[in-house]
Amino acid sequence: METVQTAFGLSLGQHKKQQLLQYFINLHRWNKSINLTGIRDDRTLVYKHLGDSLVLGQYLKKEQKSLLDIGTGPGVPGLVIKIVRPDLYVVLAEAVRKKCSFLRYISSILRPSDLFIEEKRIGPESPPLNIPEGGFDVITSQATGSLKWLFQIARPFLSKAGEIIALKGPSVKVEMEEAKLLAEKEGFFIGIEENKVPILEHERAVVIFKRQVSGTK
Repeated sequence: METVQTAFGLSLGQHKKQQLLQYFINLHRWNKSINLTGIRDDRTLVYKHLGDSLVLGQYLKKEQKSLLDIGTGPGVPGLVIKIVRPDLYVVLAEAVRKKCSFLRYISSILRPSDLFIEEKRIGPESPPLNIPEGGFDVITSQATGSLKWLFQIARPFLSKAGEIIALKGPSVKVEMEEAKLLAEKEGFFIGIEENKVPILEHERAVVIFKRQVSGTK
């Protein structure tokens, strides 16, 4: 953890680094007996999950104050982002009970404010219970479903200026055309940026949906 000094443009103080350390220690312990992630090597587990969160998190803006993470799994990227950005109002949505059990356990240790864990599959008939007034400023997802599916699920819960940010592998380009057609029909712009996970150098694509400004394409 000492190799990570900054995240999302913010300096990581000792308290945040200690919380990240607690998170990954407990994730590794739980993962030995409960399959929370397919990664067994503790070094790779830290670098991949922290790295994925750093890649996605750098696109968050300071003025964005609420976040919904759909299909958060063991808290990636939502919980990691919450540790680094404790000012955020964060809802972690996960349908798998054992993963929610871990999230509740680690939350009881870290004791963050404005963090809500919802054991559910988000959808039109199952909206977030803790949605802030006006909707979420950011909705994130790391490799959960197709881009078209994510857009359809997330859009109703966005604030007026809200953005959907998805972290995907390099093969995401095959999903882009279908997602772009749907997004543009609903008045959204879709952009993609290529990145690499720090240290591991795994290729990642960050896809961002945001509403088009009147008069632009």
